[in-house]
This record gives sequence, C-alpha cells and structure tokens, in this order.
Amino acid sequence: MPGRLDQEYELIKKAQDGDHHAFGELYERHAPSIYRYLYAHLNDSMDAEDLTGEVFLKAWQSLPNYKERGFPFAAFLFKIARNALVDLYRREKASDPKDPDELDGFKADGNLEVSEVIGSNMEHQRIVHMLSQLKPDYKEVLTLRFIGELSPEETARVMKRSIGAIRVLQHRALAALREKLR
Repeated sequence: MPGRLDQEYELIKKAQDGDHHAFGELYERHAPSIYRYLYAHLNDSMDAEDLTGEVFLKAWQSLPNYKERGFPFAAFLFKIARNALVDLYRREKASDPKDPDELDGFKADGNLEVSEVIGSNMEHQRIVHMLSQLKPDYKEVLTLRFIGELSPEETARVMKRSIGAIRVLQHRALAALREKLR
C-alpha cells in the first residue's frame, strides 16, 4: 500500500501549505474511524459528531507543526481524539454510561427500517456497556484496535506504550471481555 501512503503524505504537504481541499480529503478518509472511536467512548452520536469536528479543527491548527515520523496520519488523529476525550471527561467529571436498554437519541436513516436502527443501537449499547465494565486501559486498547482499526504500532503510539505492552494489554483486555460475556 505504498501508493496510498505516498498519496496521503502528498495530501498532508498540500494541507500544510493551506490547501483546504487536501485537508478535506484527509477528513473524508479518517473521519469515520475517528467518529467510531469517539462514539464507542461517548455513547452519544451528537457528542461524537461534535468531538470529531473538534478533533479535526485541532488537527488543522496543529498541522503546520506535524512531521511525518514513519507513522500513519491516523495515529496523529487518534492521539488528538484521545486527548480530546480526556479533556471532555475532565470537564464533565466522567458521567456514567447509559444503561444498554436505553434507546434515546437514535436517528432513523431513511434507508433503514426502524427495527434495524433499534437493533443496531441496542447492539451498540451492549458493546459500550460491556466495554465500560473493563479497566480504562483495556477499553482504550480495544476501541483503538477494533473500533478505530489501528495497528498495534499505531495503538502503541497513541497510548504511549511499547508494541509489546499493547499486545499484552490487548490479550488481557480480550480475556477480561470474554469473562464478562460469560
């Protein structure tokens, strides 16, 4: 996939030179995974959308100082997203997650049946509920790896740990999650 990485580095350079269209392309590529990561933590689509916008605003503002260091741009964005979550939790004093049976705030997509939306929302609520019962580091590693779709190397960079530590943490988190599911 070197072609895609080269293309991404070119977009980053253009965005650093002030090209809004290049940054828009970076947004289109990465916003869905940043949103999923934030939604898994916040459990509220509107809050996740707002924070996703905030993450990309911070990325745009810090882009002139961004230097390619062998890690994908996504790792840079996830680091901003993680810091934004920490800031949000500090501001809000970390409220409790919603009960998985609550179905408030869902938005029906015109292409989906309401029952599909409710089923999808219930599954999301169940996942968030299960993750909320794990240690914070376990929740973090699982959301970065499986919801954010980051590699172990990218996850290590975001969490400021070694790759080996991330693999051990992921293994333990999955074991703890399996235990909760029993």
